[in-house]
Amino acid sequence: MDQVPATQEDANRLAKGFEQRLQEITEWGVELRSMKPTLMRANLALERSKKIRLYLDDVEASDLREFARRMHELHKFLTALLKRIKNPAEVVGKFCADIRTDYEVDRRRKIDADRRVREEKANALVQAQRAAEVQHLNDIGRTVEAATLAAAPVPAVSVSVDQDAGKVEGEIMIEVWVPKRDESGQIVFSDFGAFVHWVADRPEFYYLVTAEYGKLKQLLTSNRGMVQPPGLEVEHKFEPRTRTE
Repeated sequence: MDQVPATQEDANRLAKGFEQRLQEITEWGVELRSMKPTLMRANLALERSKKIRLYLDDVEASDLREFARRMHELHKFLTALLKRIKNPAEVVGKFCADIRTDYEVDRRRKIDADRRVREEKANALVQAQRAAEVQHLNDIGRTVEAATLAAAPVPAVSVSVDQDAGKVEGEIMIEVWVPKRDESGQIVFSDFGAFVHWVADRPEFYYLVTAEYGKLKQLLTSNRGMVQPPGLEVEHKFEPRTRTE
């Protein structure tokens, strides 16, 4: 066997050695298609088949096939090598992202809880002030005004809060809605049948029938969680982005 090619140019040069025979085989096909279905045509087809088999055997025994085999083995080796040096870093990187998104969810929950507490206190104070005003009017004999004031709605008090309090510096949190996944990365369904039925009733969502994570994430997020297929468990999360990203 000759030297196995090392580059694409070498491989192309070896392939050229088969071009003349391949052209002849192509012409055989044209000739056989033009012939009527006779015994002579069948015999010629048998003869051509034997020669084509020899040609294919030569291709399989060529340096080009050996080159392809070696490249395939090299591809498998390099792919495994890349996974070995990438996967641990990707796992830790995902863990870091999960820490940040979990913190963001908790940070926003605490801010919202603090806002509600402050609003409850502020509204309770307004209610107390209203009651005191009504009592004062009654005490001085202005009962009609007191009744009118008591029946009037008490304006609700809104409290502003610092939405960036405790925020991690140097990144932006993107709000997303995503399908929930288990530890193996599979999408979690509480009722897969209900999900499939929902898709089946909506031709515009037929592309979701394979339940691919990326497509579902895009649908859920672009609709800000307002579209939620029944049977699909959805998580409201935040994805971190650094300033450079």
